[in-house]
Amino acid sequence: EELKDDESSFKTAADSCNTSIHIRRGDIIIMATDGLFDNVDIDDIAKIALEWEQKNGFIRGGDIAARELRWSMGNSMSVQSCETLPELARSLCEKSRENSLDSSVDSPFAILAKENDIMWSGGMPDDCTVIA
Repeated sequence: EELKDDESSFKTAADSCNTSIHIRRGDIIIMATDGLFDNVDIDDIAKIALEWEQKNGFIRGGDIAARELRWSMGNSMSVQSCETLPELARSLCEKSRENSLDSSVDSPFAILAKENDIMWSGGMPDDCTVIA
């Protein structure tokens, strides 16, 4: 009832923010709750994804250009390699949990809090859901 007159509240899906992003074959799409993004810096998320790609043979010897060439020639992830995507999601969740419990980490949440004059150190304890 209180929210009824609040103009800042979302009332329908049409009130949400929409955007589009160009993706290419071979891109990894990571969707997650704020439990990940409050605790793990975007560069660290990219690093974990890159390590997963290297471990699963998508990048050989750190050669990202070769990966791009393979994708452009029509090579795509096999069913077998797609089955390892939950491993990537789990790695991201584990990093989020680790950071959320570390009072010394400079988490994205802590950085934003400090920028708004809120004294906060470490991660932000929260639930985390990741889909890769």
